[in-house]
Amino acid sequence: MRRFPGTALAIAIVVCGARPCGAAPRASEASCRQAANGLISLLDAKNDDTALYRDTYAVVIDTCGPSAAKAQPKPGPPPPARDACHDLAAALVDLIEDGKMNTAAFAKARSDFALACAPR
Repeated sequence: MRRFPGTALAIAIVVCGARPCGAAPRASEASCRQAANGLISLLDAKNDDTALYRDTYAVVIDTCGPSAAKAQPKPGPPPPARDACHDLAAALVDLIEDGKMNTAAFAKARSDFALACAPR
């Protein structure tokens, strides 16, 4: 078999573009606003144990705002109470509507939401 140096790298660049292969593309403000509002509706209906909630949660946590490592609970402090999830999701919507989706403030709000409101 004949090998061509750099061929695999060239194919990876063409297939993956500027982002690493496997990295989720970043979502638009409109789709993130819609997803965060969907989370609020699902939380209000107490449907946070459904496949739809899991999928919508993943969209918001994995693709909205700046790329960041997954939020990990800090040892010691308890996460916010589950009943705060509506307000935490509403804070995400507020930041998106204020044009602050790609800021550190949004990343922190997203992390707070992720820690308190993971799918059941």
